[in-house]
Amino acid sequence: MRSVVGLNQLQQGKVELDQQPIADCGDNVLYLGHKPAVNEWLSAEQNMQHWCNLKNQQIDILALINKVGLAGLHDVPVKFLSAGQKRRVALSRLWNSNAKLWVLDEPFTSIDVKGVEVLNALFARHKSQGGMVMVTSHQDLPTNVVDEVLSLEYRF
Repeated sequence: MRSVVGLNQLQQGKVELDQQPIADCGDNVLYLGHKPAVNEWLSAEQNMQHWCNLKNQQIDILALINKVGLAGLHDVPVKFLSAGQKRRVALSRLWNSNAKLWVLDEPFTSIDVKGVEVLNALFARHKSQGGMVMVTSHQDLPTNVVDEVLSLEYRF
């Protein structure tokens, strides 16, 4: 996944989005790795505010906190949240992302069934608006979200 978004050097070939090298696509690509990538000393609200500031965005952060299932936890430092709650903080970036391509490494890790349903609906909406979502997952995705599946198996 890191190679797809230009963070790792490719051995051969190239990755492009709209005929541009992926590394030059900037705000058109949103990558969320398998680690939540949140500041654990900040609260969910502060993390979200930081991401909005970086993108010069104005959103109702408390409404977003409710939308991602963190109602009542807005001011709790992330280090005190469960793994699933931390993941929700990280994934909250999707709701106000203008990126055409979302590259998500194991977004369902530590997410409950309801959270998976919410994410799948968000992926379907993004796709219906002309966006693309690339996901690694150990879980099957609904057919309204998936256009193509590449199955990799490790043999020991």
